[in-house]
Amino acid sequence: MTIEYRVIEQEIEIIRCYGVDEKVVIPDKIDELPVFAVASYAFSDRKRQEEKDVLVFEQESDRLFQEQMQLLAGPSVKEIEFPDSVRKIGNYIFYGCKNLKALSFSNQLTQIGSGAFTGCGMIKQLTVNMGFGKQSCVKEILGELWQRVDVIFTDSKDGTSVKIVFPEHYEEAVENTPARILFTKHHGSGNDYRQCFYERTMDYEKYDRIFPIAEAREKLEVLTDLVFCRLLYPEQLSERAKEKYVTFLKENITNVFLYLLQTDAMEQIQCISRYHAWTKEGIDEAIEIASRYQKPEITGYLMDQKQREFQVKKKKYVL
Repeated sequence: MTIEYRVIEQEIEIIRCYGVDEKVVIPDKIDELPVFAVASYAFSDRKRQEEKDVLVFEQESDRLFQEQMQLLAGPSVKEIEFPDSVRKIGNYIFYGCKNLKALSFSNQLTQIGSGAFTGCGMIKQLTVNMGFGKQSCVKEILGELWQRVDVIFTDSKDGTSVKIVFPEHYEEAVENTPARILFTKHHGSGNDYRQCFYERTMDYEKYDRIFPIAEAREKLEVLTDLVFCRLLYPEQLSERAKEKYVTFLKENITNVFLYLLQTDAMEQIQCISRYHAWTKEGIDEAIEIASRYQKPEITGYLMDQKQREFQVKKKKYVL
């Protein structure tokens, strides 16, 4: 990758990137100076004029692909990874990146320019290194995105991770014609979940309290993903919240299993057993479905679990 940059007080600001890969990985240093910022419109194809007073960093391996090099901006970018050193990104930095799906950064990123995520309707995942404290800019980013976004909080110090689902939401203007009044109708529970932060810190207790709202508004697939994220990564998960999620699985066990079967989600299927969420009828039906869909590994696992959890004890007769 070839990078255009400038030096500001012995630190690097990235201006533009050129390369052949849809995934952009920004280095943490250039010429031994730390990369602290990425400039406005850096990944946008809507920039009116390119800057001339810039320095150029070029990796030796790039020379082999010089003819294939293109500006990494707009639709050509699908994933971007910022180093932990980046603290600031500029205005409209991702403007028009309609194919951008994943973004990685650390919670040292605290300054986000206005309109940074304009036109980024395909972002599905944020990965945040929380190795520098409890606060992050995730709330600000989610506030600019209406679609469902899965957030992975990692900690480079202890290697732990937590995955959280933030469902989509959108607003619709509805007219009351006789009264000549326009009012806004909210769809989805995403806006409620996006409020689960206190001073830039994730509030898991508040997140778990919103689940009844999600049950009334979201599809089973979204609810299932949300529930398993909380059970597989039980960060600050209370017994009351855990019971609520397990109850959802029990009441929807057949449909949940059908959804998991589509992607061979063995980890989630094992999670059902770990939390004792199978019902006798549910596991019997799951075995029949797995057998019908010719899933021998899953079928065998379920039969073993049935034997463990629902074994019928033989009566003993004493003469």
